[in-house]
Amino acid sequence: MKVKISIPNLISEKLAEETGWHIGDGSMNFYRNQGKLKGIYQLGGHVIDDKPHYISRIKPIFKEIYNLDISLREMPSTRVFGFQIWDDNLVKFKQKLGLPLGKKWDVSIPEIFLKEENLKIAVVRGIFDTDGGIYLEKKNNKLYPRMEIRTISFKLANQLLNIFKELGLRATKYSELFNKEFNRQKTHVISIRGEAMFHQFMEEIEPKNRKHMDKYAHFLNSKSF
Repeated sequence: MKVKISIPNLISEKLAEETGWHIGDGSMNFYRNQGKLKGIYQLGGHVIDDKPHYISRIKPIFKEIYNLDISLREMPSTRVFGFQIWDDNLVKFKQKLGLPLGKKWDVSIPEIFLKEENLKIAVVRGIFDTDGGIYLEKKNNKLYPRMEIRTISFKLANQLLNIFKELGLRATKYSELFNKEFNRQKTHVISIRGEAMFHQFMEEIEPKNRKHMDKYAHFLNSKSF
């Protein structure tokens, strides 16, 4: 027997973070299934790097918010770990929040999550945990940190840039070709650099994906030698 999804009535930090996961790793649309138009929702990350995050955080929060026991699985052919679920109500709810169907060319943070600072931080955390990266470069025999979020959405890039500036995080934005040979679509990169900003970023945003936390721990350990 299929468990009926529970649609949240309140806007919460966990809903904001979960919306960030969708902006980073999610997709949804309506397709013909057994002669009917049905909604499908998918969320998937890297088959190795993101697996612990999906198991320890994404799965229990989906249960808490939507009363859904999502079934996580590996998809080796695409190097993805995640889930998909056919559910009209889930797709319609996310669509009502302001998230697009199909390709996320113009995806943006829904306005309802931009009204309070704690919600802004939570949605950025969700985006960074699914679509962000921490890079530690060797410079002058030290590790130099850089945090990045890449998106094809111009509006989302500007939203992120503004939120970081509001939080006192020095961020820059630049654009480059998404695929120089076959696709002229631009990707927009939001970048935060330097040790002071790295510490502040981790304190303000508080990423929950283990791969980010491990990178930060590695950086801190490098400072002790």
